[in-house]
This record gives sequence, C-alpha cells and structure tokens, in this order.
Amino acid sequence: MVTKKEIQKYVDMPWSYTVEQEDGYFIVYVNELPGICTDAKTINGAMKDIKEAITAAIELYLDQGKEIPIPINKAKFRGKIAYRTSAKRHYMIAKIAHQKHKSLSKTLDALVDAGMDHTHLSAG
Repeated sequence: MVTKKEIQKYVDMPWSYTVEQEDGYFIVYVNELPGICTDAKTINGAMKDIKEAITAAIELYLDQGKEIPIPINKAKFRGKIAYRTSAKRHYMIAKIAHQKHKSLSKTLDALVDAGMDHTHLSAG
C-alpha cells in the first residue's frame, strides 16, 4: 500500500512545465509526465489543478507498478562534461573547428545540436 507521504514526495519534486495560453485559458503540461496537463482561466488555478493531476498520475503509476519518470534538476548541470573519443574523431573535430575559426567546445556544441535536430531529440 502506497502512503500519502510517499505520493507527496513525488508530487513535490521539481517538475518542469510548459504553459500555453489559448482562448482565454492557461494550459499547463508536465514535461516529464506525458499526457498530464490541465487548463484553467487563471495561471494560479492551472498550477493548483496540475498538482492534482500529478498526484493522480503518481497514484496510477504506483498502482500499476510502473516506473515514475523523475524530473532532472537543471541546476545540477554546469556545462562541463568529460568526453572520450578516438584520436581520429578528435582530429576531425579539431580540423572542422580550425576551418570554421571556432573553439573545439563550440564546434562540439554545433555538432551535437545538429545531431539532435536531425534525430528530432529535444531536451524540453
């Protein structure tokens, strides 16, 4: 049996939201929980309602024994990563960077962005 305390622990996580306004209503989506959204005449009402929708979604995930998607805390990311690659790939990326008069980091960012665009990946 799942306790209210356990459910509340999930509800209180740092979920990220997308807010849209349409026909006088605020529509709020929970980015990490596909299909979970709500709408209201005011943003405060929509945010209150989305907490109820998150609670219901968490209860459903737990009742069905499904893994709950956990939000990623963006504050933990500083833009520094360790990246290992082959000497050949390192040389090729450095060559592109030199040709474009850009740093290796900027060139890697551009290549990753192009790859994400190509595969339709989005960080939200």
